[in-house]
Amino acid sequence: MAKCRIKTGFNFREPPTKEDYDRVLIVCEGKTEVNYFKELIGYLKLSTVNIEILDIKQTTPDSLFNRAKELYRASKKQGNPFDRVYCVFDKDGHAKYQQTKSHIDQATPKNTYYYAFSEPCFEFWLLLHFVKTDKPFSNFDDLKKDKKFKQHFPNYDKSENIFNNLQDKVSIACQNAKHNPHTNVDELIDYLKQIK
Repeated sequence: MAKCRIKTGFNFREPPTKEDYDRVLIVCEGKTEVNYFKELIGYLKLSTVNIEILDIKQTTPDSLFNRAKELYRASKKQGNPFDRVYCVFDKDGHAKYQQTKSHIDQATPKNTYYYAFSEPCFEFWLLLHFVKTDKPFSNFDDLKKDKKFKQHFPNYDKSENIFNNLQDKVSIACQNAKHNPHTNVDELIDYLKQIK
């Protein structure tokens, strides 16, 4: 006869609840950014109920922004609107890069839509975790050949999650990004740090 286990207490997880701070949607154009921000949210001990990070499979800044607007409208319709919506994208060779930044600046409702850009690509932001530079790069291949990038990311693979190697250097990256014309990712991170 099988032994019967006696329950001594609750043995289930409570569903996560929304915390008493802003609800934020972060939409990204690539897996590298999604991995980075998901790990960052855990590192900052923020609620995944409040902070949603999505790879919405859009490959241009304007299509990313259009999808972000749809998601915001859906959240509003459900009675649980996002307080802020961030579009994280690269300059790469996108023709509507500047135009999209301008559209986000003018979008309504005011103070809802923001962008976090990197030029030419998100890897520039990753490099700032180690060095202060405002060197312009034409594209990812150009950045990948940089001596400092190769030094700090010798076997870089876009599909690898490298946040564990960077988490102690996030503050350094934010300092190195201040007044840097090639990224404003630090503004999003500063906002997330003070959101609680």
